[in-house]
Amino acid sequence: MMKARAAGVKVWWDINRCPVPDDVDVGRVGPCIRRALEKLGYCGPFNITAIGILTDVPHDFLRQVYSSGMAIHHIPLDITEVTGALIYWSWTHPPPANIMLISNESIFSNILDTLCRIGYNVVRSILPDGSQQGAASTSTSPEYLLWESILASLRADAMDAWALQGDNCGSETAEPALRCQQCIISVQSFEKFTTHGFENFTTHLQSREHAHNAQYYCNIDEEKKKPKRGKRRKKRYRS
Repeated sequence: MMKARAAGVKVWWDINRCPVPDDVDVGRVGPCIRRALEKLGYCGPFNITAIGILTDVPHDFLRQVYSSGMAIHHIPLDITEVTGALIYWSWTHPPPANIMLISNESIFSNILDTLCRIGYNVVRSILPDGSQQGAASTSTSPEYLLWESILASLRADAMDAWALQGDNCGSETAEPALRCQQCIISVQSFEKFTTHGFENFTTHLQSREHAHNAQYYCNIDEEKKKPKRGKRRKKRYRS
C-alpha cells in the first residue's frame, strides 16, 4: 500500500461544479490539494487537471488555473465526457494507481466504485448518501477529501499566506496540457495547443470551428433528452 501511495495521484477537478469563491486565490488551489493528499499519506508526484465545459469559465480565471501548473481539459458534454476521461486514463494507468475526482455530482460514484473494485486507490470528494452507502461499502477502504474542506483551508483567515508561496500543483510535465476533447474527436487538432500555448487554446474555444463542433454535440444531447417512442406494431391481416 505504501508503494502505491508513493506512485503519485492523478486529480480531476470538475471546474464547473466545484467553482472557487471570489475570496480565494485560484493559484493556491493546486498546492492546497497536494498538501491535503500528503496528509492522507500520498507522497508521489501530483498531476491535476481542471476538466469541464471551459467555454462557461471566465478567461482570466482559466489563465490563473493554467498558470498555477494545472492542465485544462475542455469537454463538450458534461457527465458523459468526465466519465469517459476517467475510463480513458485507467486504460493507460493500470491498478494499483491513485486517482481523485473533485466533484459534487453523486452520479460519478458509479465509476469510482468500479475503479475501487478493480484495484485503484480512489480518493472521493463527497460522502455517500443513503442510497450510495451500499455501493461504497463494497469498495476497498474509500478515502475522502471534501471540497468544502479544501475551500476552508484556502480562505485567507484559515491559512498563513506564506505557507503556499513558491509551491505548485506538483505536475511533472514541462508544460501543462491544453486539451479540447470536442475538437480532437472531430478535427484532430490537439497537437497545435501543446506548442502554441494558452492564448491560442482559448482563442480556439471562441472560434467558429469550435462553435460548429459544439453544435453537433448539442444536437446529440438534445436527442438523448427526447422521450423515446415505442415501436409501432405492424398490423397483420388475415390471408
